[in-house]
Amino acid sequence: MREPRQYEAPLCAEVDGDIWFPEQGSDHRVIGVAKSVCKRCTHQFECAEWGIHKERFGIWGGLTASDREVVRRKRKIRLPRESREGCA
Repeated sequence: MREPRQYEAPLCAEVDGDIWFPEQGSDHRVIGVAKSVCKRCTHQFECAEWGIHKERFGIWGGLTASDREVVRRKRKIRLPRESREGCA
């Protein structure tokens, strides 16, 4: 599975980076804009799969964190626990 930074000309690279990591409780229009960009991108499926298997936060392939959690439950996918290095 390729990392998203290896994609050729992804549409997300043309949009402000903050849109991909909206604050919890953000205006749903912002999330809608991000999802609409993903729907037009040739890498949508690959990016969504990356997000499902690797990412806890943000919008990946048009899927929010809660969207990906639903998919993970259905597919019985578990993300590794976050590292606690440096915590006292």
